[in-house]
Amino acid sequence: MTSKKPSILLVEDNKLVRKISIILLEHLQCEVDAVTTGSLALEHAEKIRYDLIFMDIGLPDVDGLSVIRHIRAHSKLNKGVPIITLTANSDKLYIQESFDVGATDFLVKPLNDYMSRLILQKYATDYEVVI
Repeated sequence: MTSKKPSILLVEDNKLVRKISIILLEHLQCEVDAVTTGSLALEHAEKIRYDLIFMDIGLPDVDGLSVIRHIRAHSKLNKGVPIITLTANSDKLYIQESFDVGATDFLVKPLNDYMSRLILQKYATDYEVVI
């Protein structure tokens, strides 16, 4: 295990949900970059290599599914990074569409302590997760 913190890109347009998610992930010893739009997510994904990406699907400009599709097809730094979709929509077809475009896993909002720990333990395996 390394002492370095896992780097997370959090893409969430809702101010309150974003703030709570940042606090939660930082409490779990993560370095968090938070952005509010799909365009900003794409910019960050081209400049910084992340250990994990939490992607809201319903964004004000470029939707999260399109962002995931673009990262999987074009990103030199984050093509293979786990992307966890976050949405309030738990419809099975919606979930399947998320996987079809390249999402690694799927969480129904809101992000909570328990699910965050599970995701970090599952995908950020090079790091110690605060239990």
